Amino acid sequence: MAGHLPTELGYLTKLGTMNLNTNRFSGAIPTELGNLVQMSSGFRLYSNSLSSTIPTELGNLVQMSSIFGLSSNSLSSTI
Repeated sequence: MAGHLPTELGYLTKLGTMNLNTNRFSGAIPTELGNLVQMSSGFRLYSNSLSSTIPTELGNLVQMSSIFGLSSNSLSSTI
């Protein structure tokens, strides 16, 4: 898969896991992904071509008890 991550992913509020690693996604991580507050089993976006800063809204994912993978991208900042 390639292109930008759709902002509409943020509407999947019951999503427990997101595995979109090892694709060709580019651009920024949509701030809307911070709406996925019920996600607890994994948030994997590593090994893409994402750039920009990490949205502070990802700090809303406080239920996360497993992998939070953003490595192998061109991201900056901290959560």
